[in-house]
Amino acid sequence: MAASTTTAGPAAELPAGTRSVLLLFPDLQGVLRGKMLDPALVDTPAARTEGLPTTDLLLAVDPRDEPITSLPTAGIQGGAKDLLLKPDFATLRPVPWFPGCQLLLGDLHEPGGPPCDISPRQVLRRALSALSDQGLSMKAAFEFEFRLFRQDSWEPARTGLSYSPSGLAEVAEFIGTLQRYAEDLRLGLCVVHTEGAPGLVEVNVDPQDGLAAADTAALLRLAAAEAARRNGLRASFLAKPVAGEEGSSAHVHFSMWDESGGNTLAGAAADPEDEFYRRAAWGVLTNLPAASLVYNPNINSYKRLVPGYFAPVTASCGTDDRSFALRALLRGPSGSRFELRRPGADCNPYLTLAAIAASVCSGLTCEHVPSRGQLDRHDAPLPSSLEGAVTAFGSRDPELDKVLGGAFCEHYLRTREWELRAWQNTVTGWERERYA
Repeated sequence: MAASTTTAGPAAELPAGTRSVLLLFPDLQGVLRGKMLDPALVDTPAARTEGLPTTDLLLAVDPRDEPITSLPTAGIQGGAKDLLLKPDFATLRPVPWFPGCQLLLGDLHEPGGPPCDISPRQVLRRALSALSDQGLSMKAAFEFEFRLFRQDSWEPARTGLSYSPSGLAEVAEFIGTLQRYAEDLRLGLCVVHTEGAPGLVEVNVDPQDGLAAADTAALLRLAAAEAARRNGLRASFLAKPVAGEEGSSAHVHFSMWDESGGNTLAGAAADPEDEFYRRAAWGVLTNLPAASLVYNPNINSYKRLVPGYFAPVTASCGTDDRSFALRALLRGPSGSRFELRRPGADCNPYLTLAAIAASVCSGLTCEHVPSRGQLDRHDAPLPSSLEGAVTAFGSRDPELDKVLGGAFCEHYLRTREWELRAWQNTVTGWERERYA
């Protein structure tokens, strides 16, 4: 995974003619939130150094915006206190569906200056800093699958053949709009193809440095949703929207690079006992049960994770086999990388990369690392439900807390317990029909 030439650019000034600024940050679901602002409010020394006000309630609500009342100090229980959103001008780019509007992503801070520990972008920054302490940096790219449905329905927008040019032609207007949006947003969209379920599309982007890769993933989902809406369609990133059909994944390609700019997996193809390979793979595999709560954060996530759909149900690793949870693509000094196939399209890209970084750090610091043969035979079962993932996260390696932050880990666990209780308190039409 070589360095990408696609970057947001270090622009420090709003372009002439800017009429509004969309200032955004990711919530716990990975959904971008924020405000449209007058440029005069954003382009000031105070906004740049301190930030603009928002509320921590947006980090303490469920996907339907219901306040999570089980959080003791955040959100509604803590008075929905102020946070400050500091714009990151390296992310500045135009918003293609809002003429005259520029987009900025930002970092949440507590009043007084400290970063907000439970903010996903800050969690990723912290994890990347932990890698940096090990002399490493990360490059990554998300491969998103998503479904295209007719607007306001569950009718698929195209037929189900995979890698079909005719299938692409059925949604050509959508693809054209998405390509234009991606170009304006500088997302590095490089591949679009159909997958083997009605309406299922996959998009690939160029690799970028860790934080930029997460920003790109979040913006790509936003751009896909807007492009679909403009064409009378709906883009769904639900992990399993239709029973009995292929689900929607978010395969993550990632690599680590040393301080001299070398790919740390460069020698693994020639050396079966390469230490970095073994440590990184072991860290990811052993933390997969707990990290499933991050990679597969919702009730629906686990309906994708069933045998027969290349959606991994065990913590397995090997070279170039799509049945593995961690697929090793050992392709020379520039292209060697791992592909984590466990996450679904509903994952939070910031927290997903943070969990990968924390898992690699765990492997780099652990005392015992198995041989390559033991790694290749490792096939431990992974949680098959949100309840199982909550339990696994509750007994997580303390190393995850060190890297991700203990306050975040406890906050995040409570939000997933909330989702579990919401499901347990729901009676579905299926139950009424089956058991009435």
